[in-house]
Amino acid sequence: MKRMGDVLGLNWGQHLEGRQLRRSGDELLSKLDARAFFRAWVTDWERELSSDKATGRLNSYPIIIITGRSNKLIPKVNFDEKYEYLFREIRHLKWLGFDKDIPRTLQIVAEESLARYPHAMALKSALRSFTVVRDLITPELEPLMDTQLKAIQESISEAFDVSLDGTKITSKRRVRWDTKEMAEWVAALTELVSTRIQPWQHIFH
Repeated sequence: MKRMGDVLGLNWGQHLEGRQLRRSGDELLSKLDARAFFRAWVTDWERELSSDKATGRLNSYPIIIITGRSNKLIPKVNFDEKYEYLFREIRHLKWLGFDKDIPRTLQIVAEESLARYPHAMALKSALRSFTVVRDLITPELEPLMDTQLKAIQESISEAFDVSLDGTKITSKRRVRWDTKEMAEWVAALTELVSTRIQPWQHIFH
């Protein structure tokens, strides 16, 4: 726009021939306004956080229990992978110079998500393997796997806050995302699945 003025004169935008050009230039400038995109990004993420808080998705337990086919109860990692995008987007925004403008609430959630991410991916893999093998076990074979299944189920039950009948759990150990032994618990559960369940997968297939 400055070069337009250098070529066409100081008041070029007020001339009849220059008004349309000025409007086109102003429209282009509005599309290049990074602040507008940034404000929209903040608004969208704050809406997401409010929605997730209202539905309980941001609770502190790493596992939730959902109802699958035939009303089977299935353990699922309590980690929405959209928060992986949040901490990646914040990292890029900081590179672009927006670090002082990012709301503290979003930064806290991003930091928590970054810390939880490796545990969530390990849990997701372990629970997927457990669920696949569990679905392959017929009632006739279940007595053979009873000990292995119970060991894994007991470990999983430490990481959500209600028992299967809807009452509060009073177990001596409750695992939350911020528990100091979180990494140890994830490693133990992964080890249980890999040694007690996964070897049977090929047999059942």
